[in-house]
Amino acid sequence: MVFDSTLSGVAFLLGRALFALVVGYLALGNLLDLEASVGYAQSKGAPLASVTVPLGSLGLVAGSLAVLLGVYPAVGTLAVVAFLAPITGIMHDFWTLEGQDRQNEQIHFLKNVGLLGAALVFLALSTVEWPLAVGLGL
Repeated sequence: MVFDSTLSGVAFLLGRALFALVVGYLALGNLLDLEASVGYAQSKGAPLASVTVPLGSLGLVAGSLAVLLGVYPAVGTLAVVAFLAPITGIMHDFWTLEGQDRQNEQIHFLKNVGLLGAALVFLALSTVEWPLAVGLGL
């Protein structure tokens, strides 16, 4: 059994909650200032930014809730991965910048890589029963 103690179950729930908090917060920030988010994405060359930014952000909200609640976690984590994998390199291309801009984008790039790694861990664990979760899945 993957989660064979109460402590591991609580730790896993806390990890899910922290992941969901960060991903959900970032997505809500995009949605609450959609005009600026779309403008920034357009300035970075993101394709169809006026469509992909709101849809991607809604996918992140849904994905974060899926991981937090344990409701279709494979689908939720795939939504997060589908957003983070392409957008990280497009939006946070620190290697093309200099000075403080380079440092800021590198921080965001590494943050997204860490979130992507966590999403892949949740995806890998989506086939086992999650403790302290609703427990709906594929």
